[in-house]
Amino acid sequence: MEKSVILLQIKVALKLAMMEEVRLRKATVNDIIDNDEYKRAVNHKTVSRAIISMFPELGIKPADATDDDVIKLLKKYISQEKERNVYQLGYLKEKDVEGKSAAEVKKLVNNTVTELGDALSSELIEIAQGYLPAQATEEDIIVWINDNLDLSQFRNKMQAMGPIMKQFKGADGNFVKGILLKL
Repeated sequence: MEKSVILLQIKVALKLAMMEEVRLRKATVNDIIDNDEYKRAVNHKTVSRAIISMFPELGIKPADATDDDVIKLLKKYISQEKERNVYQLGYLKEKDVEGKSAAEVKKLVNNTVTELGDALSSELIEIAQGYLPAQATEEDIIVWINDNLDLSQFRNKMQAMGPIMKQFKGADGNFVKGILLKL
């Protein structure tokens, strides 16, 4: 099993963020509250610790994690942060969810996250997204499909999602689905 390079990057970032936080505390004791460098170091530490603490959800130890495992956790973390921002930034209020079932609230939150898209971004989300592999473009995916897959071998084009998603780790499933529907 291949060890996760992304997790190694997260662990290194955690160590550096902790060292930077201590350095900045010593250097700027009076200005620490308004110091952007300090806030960035704390946010890096927060994201790194959150991702590492999520491994029990997968039932594996961080030492046994693959990049796919870490990508799954990063996406979950980003999703959770966006949901949290829906409430913190006031896009949904208590009156909006009052009297609704848990499933209805979840659907409302998901719809709000989809509608707002990047408006829900925060430094924590940007840091987590920085660990994700670069997204392949539509052109990259189409070229790979043409070079490596024969869509006629599948009963349904959507069955090609598996090999494509495996090749382009971290690609958005809806993005790939849209490409396949165009072909």
